[in-house]
Amino acid sequence: MRDVNVSEAELGFDSIPLEFFQDYPEPGVNFIDVGCVFDNPVHWRIAVDTLAARTAQLDFDFIVAMDARGFMLAGALAYGRGIGFAMARKAGKLPGEAIRIDYQREYGRATIEIQPERIKGRRVLIVDDVLATGGTIEAAASLLRRIGKDVVGAAALFDIAFFKDKRALTMPVVTLRDV
Repeated sequence: MRDVNVSEAELGFDSIPLEFFQDYPEPGVNFIDVGCVFDNPVHWRIAVDTLAARTAQLDFDFIVAMDARGFMLAGALAYGRGIGFAMARKAGKLPGEAIRIDYQREYGRATIEIQPERIKGRRVLIVDDVLATGGTIEAAASLLRRIGKDVVGAAALFDIAFFKDKRALTMPVVTLRDV
C-alpha cells in the first residue's frame, strides 16, 4: 500500500479540486463528478480517512451504501471499521427478495431497493457520495426502518448548499464539504 505524502494529506479534503458537468444528467443540473476523488490515490485516501474520522463517534454496526458511488465509500469505511455493508440499488438490480420505495430527488422520481436479509446489523449508517435534497437518504432510511433497523445517521462527501434550507432530514448527517 502506498503511503500518502504528508504534505499532500495535510491539505485536507477541502483542497481537492472538483469537476462539474453542466446540464448533466439533464438540463439545469450541475453534476459533481466524484471520479476526481476516486481516481487520485491521495484524494481517495484523504476522503476515506476524513469520512472515517468524522463518523467515528456514531454508534453503528452496519452500513448501507447508496447506488452507485456510495458503494466505494461504504466498502472502504466498512473494511476499516471491521463491519459489513449492503447495497441500496436502483429498481431491478438486486436478485432474490427485495423491498422497494419510490421517492423524489432533485431532478425527478426514482426507486431504490434493498435486500432485507443482507442487512446484518441493528444500528445502520447510510453512505452516499453527494447530499442534495436528502430524498435518496430518506428513502433508504424508510426502508431500513420498515425492517426494524435503527438509522443512526448518514454520511456523504459533498453537501449541495443550495438544498440545505429545503430539506428535512430525520437523522444526523456528516458531510465533508459544502459545494
